[in-house]
Amino acid sequence: METDCNPMELSGVSGFEEEAELNGFEGTDMKDMRLEAEAVVNDVLFAVNTMFVSKTLRCADDVAYINVETRERNRYCLELTEAGLRV
Repeated sequence: METDCNPMELSGVSGFEEEAELNGFEGTDMKDMRLEAEAVVNDVLFAVNTMFVSKTLRCADDVAYINVETRERNRYCLELTEAGLRV
């Protein structure tokens, strides 16, 4: 599965966007998978080239998407649900 980002975006991204309004969550209760996705990014970022919560694919209460580039330069889009991660 391919990522939803432009490869040029990867050079300037070292983490995830912390501003909730960029993802359509202005002033809402954020008890959703985006918080879990951000925690996954923080836990795993040290082991990959880049990893960030998707800005194109919207997070919801039950699903979030994470873009990752491995040290081997393979890119994936991960789907995070309560069941876990899926490529």
